Amino acid sequence: MEAKLHTIILAAGEGKRMKSDIPKVFHPVGGLPMIEYVLRRAIELPSDRVIVVVGTGKEIIMDYVSKRYEDALFVHQDKQLGTADAVKSAAQELSQLEGDVLILNGDVPLIKHTLIKDFYEQYKKSRASLGFITATLDNPEGYGRVVKRSGKFLIVEEKDADERIKKVKEINAGIYIVACKLLLKAAEKVKPSRVTGEYYLTDIVGIIQSMKKKVTNYHTDDTDQVLGINDRKALAHSEKILNRRKLNRLMSGGVTIFDPDNTYIEQDVVIGKDSIVYPNCFIMNGTKIGRRCTIWNGSIIKDAKLNDGVEVRPYSIIEQSIIGRDAVLGPFARIRPESVLDDNVHIGNFVEIKKSSLGKGTKANHLSYIGDATIGSRVNIGAGTITCNYDGFRKNPTVIEDEAFIGSNTALVAPVRVGKGAMIGAASAITKDVPENALGIERAEQRNIESYAIKRKNRLGHK
Repeated sequence: MEAKLHTIILAAGEGKRMKSDIPKVFHPVGGLPMIEYVLRRAIELPSDRVIVVVGTGKEIIMDYVSKRYEDALFVHQDKQLGTADAVKSAAQELSQLEGDVLILNGDVPLIKHTLIKDFYEQYKKSRASLGFITATLDNPEGYGRVVKRSGKFLIVEEKDADERIKKVKEINAGIYIVACKLLLKAAEKVKPSRVTGEYYLTDIVGIIQSMKKKVTNYHTDDTDQVLGINDRKALAHSEKILNRRKLNRLMSGGVTIFDPDNTYIEQDVVIGKDSIVYPNCFIMNGTKIGRRCTIWNGSIIKDAKLNDGVEVRPYSIIEQSIIGRDAVLGPFARIRPESVLDDNVHIGNFVEIKKSSLGKGTKANHLSYIGDATIGSRVNIGAGTITCNYDGFRKNPTVIEDEAFIGSNTALVAPVRVGKGAMIGAASAITKDVPENALGIERAEQRNIESYAIKRKNRLGHK
């Protein structure tokens, strides 16, 4: 029987350098909390057990992780006394496991499945008792240095390193695979640092070697994958790397992205082939865009579904809505949550749609607000039309049936219904239902007062 592999995710750190009330591993990168990426790697292995060590902000992390992986186990590190102490917090759970343990840090979101897979395979082939990942950095500041002496490894943390050690550029990535039983024995023997008083997990490398056990390292040249996030600058750097990875995957799949340096697409967005994304767009998680769509510059799309052939013209915003095939939106259109636009709908400049449905071929091309409305097919909404849906206490519905024609500058005072094929005269305030094929019109009779302007100027003393 193949040995089981379990995963511990260290997610208890306070992240003081982030200067935030949010737990460090919960800060988003690529539209997802950074711990999400580490959790996905653990699940992909697959891991027989996933143990998450929590501390600061544990409620937020536990709630998030348990919704995505209900079999995760949680242990609490009472005080942040170092990474070895974090592992010891999971002693009870680890003591019941057989096989090996992969140790990952919750603040390393750039790591890929392939790196962990290759690392694990090398570890098994080497028949070592402990394996750890190393990398060589031009600027290794902040990382533990890897020193090799007489065929053995010594890891010295930055805070404990002298000037000679600090010049070493090979670093410990903080990712380990260790036999379960051996991990517990070694962690118990870790002593606090003389400088910081913390219990470093790095010390288990020397401890396990002192037990005459084999230790091996896996060196990666892809240094981006092992970068930890400790401050906002590192967060921004990781964001840039993840974004470029995502754009490269999309372009490899047949999506045209004109300016990758100025296009932002979060990690779980789906875009079909032959679609085009122009610069300065921000497309957020939950969004699915079909084939042959065009997203023009400056648009923001969040948690929306766009079917094939949709054109989103510049500086439009779409949130939590469904857009039908070959629809055209914008420029400067805003589609608010819970809106459904059917095929071939046209929404023009400075039109806002809120919690409404529009049928096939319906058009609202200019300067309109449509809220809490159900609109049929082939309806024409004239410029300046407003559904007056809020009476100060509740939102009221407007219904416009198929093929109705709404004249410019109309106010539809909800609740109100406009029947099939009906017409509304421009500049009307409609407060009553309009029957099918009828003309609804509401205007005061026009009066022209002769010479009024001259009399007014004289009264005010203007020449």
